[in-house]
Amino acid sequence: MTNVRHKDQLTAREKAVYMALPQGQENAIKVPVLAKKVGIPERRLYTILSHLADQGYLVGSLRNSHGGVYKIVNSDEYFYTLNMMKNNAKSYQKRVASLEQHRGRFE
Repeated sequence: MTNVRHKDQLTAREKAVYMALPQGQENAIKVPVLAKKVGIPERRLYTILSHLADQGYLVGSLRNSHGGVYKIVNSDEYFYTLNMMKNNAKSYQKRVASLEQHRGRFE
């Protein structure tokens, strides 16, 4: 996490989102609730969350019935998020491979 920007280098909205994120999976907050809390549209919130993660901030998400986003605080949450993302990447790779089979029809 050496290339994480200091919180003072975040935009005002990024900082508001990051500071509003609860710590730990057990406190995860649903995106619509967080969006309302920080006063921004959900789509913009997703962009900011992605940007924070790209900058090295430990932002996790739960994709279960309790779902939500949170600050990763322990190794279980870290590996849960990492494995979920790896599985998502594999799923997208399969879809890409399936679509590539039809490439000739459109060239």
